[in-house]
Amino acid sequence: MIRVLHVVHTFQTGGAERVVLDLTRRGTPSVENYVCSLCDAHDLASQLDRSRVGFACLHKAEGNDPRVIGGLTKLIAQEKIDVVHAQGWGTFIESLVATKLSVRRRPAFIFAFHGKSMEDLVRAIPLRQRMAQRVAHWFTDACVAPARQMADDYARTIGIRRDRIEVIYNGIDLTRFAREARDQTRAALGLDARDFVVGFVGRLDPVKDVRGLVEVFSRVRQSLSSGRTRARLLVVGEGPERQAAESLASEKGLGESVLFTGRRRDVPQCMAAMDVYLQPSYFEGHSIAILEAMASRLPVVSTLVGGTPEIISNGHTGFLFGPGDYEQMAAAVMRLCQQPTLAAAVGRAGFERVAQHFSAEVMVRRYEDLYHRVTHTAYLPCAA
Repeated sequence: MIRVLHVVHTFQTGGAERVVLDLTRRGTPSVENYVCSLCDAHDLASQLDRSRVGFACLHKAEGNDPRVIGGLTKLIAQEKIDVVHAQGWGTFIESLVATKLSVRRRPAFIFAFHGKSMEDLVRAIPLRQRMAQRVAHWFTDACVAPARQMADDYARTIGIRRDRIEVIYNGIDLTRFAREARDQTRAALGLDARDFVVGFVGRLDPVKDVRGLVEVFSRVRQSLSSGRTRARLLVVGEGPERQAAESLASEKGLGESVLFTGRRRDVPQCMAAMDVYLQPSYFEGHSIAILEAMASRLPVVSTLVGGTPEIISNGHTGFLFGPGDYEQMAAAVMRLCQQPTLAAAVGRAGFERVAQHFSAEVMVRRYEDLYHRVTHTAYLPCAA
């Protein structure tokens, strides 16, 4: 039995956190999982099966909080942790120091890179952070990225060896996604069965270009205004960009055609209510939301960024454009609206690709193989 401690910054809706949730739900009996949220946990914490998975929250203060290292060290000892799995930069240094202070347990340490923030894209990662990560990798047993492009970018940005970064694609539970609840969910959300629904699911963060989402929809709605089809935009999620996106929708006179639902636990049902999935992000790692949309047999319109081209075959399982190319994205959405046969074919092709390459079973098996390797290797040289 290997005991793994997953350290997340804040256990809220996000790609890294969804991966942790699936690892705890679908893991084999050979691995026992424990989750620690450094900051106050949000919506996903309630979805953990507490009968099978331990959970702790360290209530980290803003900025550097030395209490976190002591809390993690105590957890490692109390729970007899064999592997510490740090999920993202916000957990890296504290988790590594706590792991190395646990001299009696001597757990293995894994760092997972999950992506960049908008600030990272605009201003670049500060030199002190790059140097801290470069040094930290000398003491790291394994480094993981969820896409080849992300591994390439991370190695180049931080200045570490690419051949020491392992790629493990994110995966999803296909059994959660079906189209049966379409009419019921639409009725519950106030959507008509005849509406053409463009949808988005995720954290409303600047890097997702939520205002761009409204811009694209505005063009689609304008194109459909003279026809009999009513377009609606369904935005599922919460975050700092919500108010700005709502204000933009109001400025453009979109009114009730845009529905912001906030956080919801019934994401599969919400996706069943959509006709097209739109994600105009400035950056993506290996998007769980796009995988879920494809599992829901939705045609996807997104941006040619991060690991997205490793998921979507442009023109076959979806359509990809440059960030900010709202006209082309709107044209693709309109084409899918006007050609339902094409939309259905793209949706089917997307489902087949996810089923073959991005299932939760494959992801869990690869992570658990890694846990076994790092615990049975006295020294595993990593990216540094």
